[in-house]
Amino acid sequence: MEHRPDFLYNVGFFQAPAGREILPVQIPEGCEIIELITGGKVFFEVDGAVRTFGRGTIFWHESGEYTVCKTPVDDPYRCLAIRFGVPSRSRAVSRISIWHDDGELDEFVDEAMRRFHDETVDKGLLRDYLFGRLVWAAYLSGRRREAGLYPAVLVKVLNLLQEPDALLLSVRELAQKAGVSEPYLYALFRQYLHSSPHRYLLNCRLRSARIRLAGSEDNIKTIAEECGFENIESFYRAFRRNSGMPPGEYRRRQRPNRGFEQTLEA
Repeated sequence: MEHRPDFLYNVGFFQAPAGREILPVQIPEGCEIIELITGGKVFFEVDGAVRTFGRGTIFWHESGEYTVCKTPVDDPYRCLAIRFGVPSRSRAVSRISIWHDDGELDEFVDEAMRRFHDETVDKGLLRDYLFGRLVWAAYLSGRRREAGLYPAVLVKVLNLLQEPDALLLSVRELAQKAGVSEPYLYALFRQYLHSSPHRYLLNCRLRSARIRLAGSEDNIKTIAEECGFENIESFYRAFRRNSGMPPGEYRRRQRPNRGFEQTLEA
């Protein structure tokens, strides 16, 4: 991520007054203001049409733009507002994103307020944490938005691949569980994921294998079998093509104490 703030100016909470007009604030040069809606409703124009946004909406405003201001009389918005100093006018993400994890939203708002107004907290580290957490929420929002454009059948297949035993299924079995033909499933993957079901399933198996190699001492043959590979040979071939190294070397490189063993022995 090239766009990074170089200063954290302030963190505050704003509650729109009921029945009163709110004047928008124009963002000054060298600043970016992020507004995270925690409640109420906001009217905001998108592509020439006014839309209604609620809790969890993140507005990213850069210099020259205006903060949100239009809100219904009976449900005025509340928001966390964070002002960063930025070196250039270049937004890190799209203008509007959504914080989908409702349970974490209030925790983040509370922590942001407490940490900023604690004089013992390093504001540089806090700046990086707050900005990074918001960018991560926006990134997840983008992924969910893309998935929301997929046909129901494709979403069903992708959800199936999240189940524990899915890696043991074949493409034909995936198609059967989704209630579609294998050729139709291939057509869906090509159109929406720019991949084939076979390649996508293989990547899921390899991803699971990498996690197991890095996070456990399980036997490599066991990992291969439980990740859906027919035999250890096919696993080694696929893993080397994908990672550029055999599984054992990958495991050694991912050890937390890699590079320290010889020092400690010396």
